[in-house]
Amino acid sequence: MSMNKYKIFFVLLFIAGNVQAKEDKAAYQDCVLQYVTGTEDPSAASMLTHACNQLYVDNFMLSEKDVNYNQCLLDYLPDSKNRAVSMKVKKTCNEKHRSFFN
Repeated sequence: MSMNKYKIFFVLLFIAGNVQAKEDKAAYQDCVLQYVTGTEDPSAASMLTHACNQLYVDNFMLSEKDVNYNQCLLDYLPDSKNRAVSMKVKKTCNEKHRSFFN
């Protein structure tokens, strides 16, 4: 009888996990069109595409810090013209939003 309780628990856990993961392909596409289209630096375009993916597709168990980090990238990377600037923006967003001390 206790095995049935575990089976029910895992089924409910699986269902709850699927409910929380809200994949929004239309929002992902809008994000890419809005933020990636005008970007000149290929590394920035890659980071922006990844940020859109994290926010709208692979968002299961995405923490608030990760959401804020990815939004920071979307806010500041599109104007980047070279890799050095892109990496500085990435580092700054990371320190601001995902630092151990935040």
